[in-house]
Amino acid sequence: MTSPLADRRILITRPAHQSDGFRDLLRARGARVDSIPLLEIAPITGGDEAQAIRNLVMDFDQFEHAIFVSQNAVQYAFDWLDDFWPQLPQGPRYYAIGAATARAIRARGAEPESDPLEADASPMDSEALLDLPALRNPQGQRVVIFRGQGGRTLMGDTLKARGARLEYCELYQRLLPADAVEQLRAYAHLPDAIAVHSGETLDNFAAALSATGRQTLLQCPLICPSQRVATCARELGFASAHAATNAGDNAMLAALESVLAAGHPV
Repeated sequence: MTSPLADRRILITRPAHQSDGFRDLLRARGARVDSIPLLEIAPITGGDEAQAIRNLVMDFDQFEHAIFVSQNAVQYAFDWLDDFWPQLPQGPRYYAIGAATARAIRARGAEPESDPLEADASPMDSEALLDLPALRNPQGQRVVIFRGQGGRTLMGDTLKARGARLEYCELYQRLLPADAVEQLRAYAHLPDAIAVHSGETLDNFAAALSATGRQTLLQCPLICPSQRVATCARELGFASAHAATNAGDNAMLAALESVLAAGHPV
């Protein structure tokens, strides 16, 4: 059976170092794929911010729960942990937002509480993690959330309200790539659909559209990683925003195929 993506033009916006897998999935379905990275991940490497990371990592064995919000959080957190903990301490339990994040934790030698196979078929977002039995009553327990600067606060606010002793370990910045606006300005196509994998990417996309005047792209079907991000997209003026089950590449692919099969117009 021919894929709904066959000979359709798809614009993807993932960071350059994370786009290959998704691009290959789309091309395998016959899509023509354009890539304009609209998010850049820059690790924290010095100053007071790096010292704050160091302090939390040195105390890692004192935490009951360690939550990782992304693959980037896993990468940078475990790079720090490797420097101070040749063997991971036994105390913390590990949690992942998203299947890819869970797989990244397992690849670094730890076992996540959230199952990656289960997460492929379910949102496994902040709300889903908060419903896990171990996090429903963390009264007096120490929790560290590994994330980028300025991340979503729902997880932390809820855990604090439940009595947890919460710390954020902010490991990286999310930036608009320096050449993103010029790439978008030079982009001559009107794609059949556009994919954004995060709320931060969506915000950067909206800013770049404003800077370039490419407002016609607001009419393209936009595939988002959650209902929350799709709602934000509509509020930013995107006319046809659709939510995938989660931010995983397979879920985003399925949402793209569903939207294009239904014939949503550009």
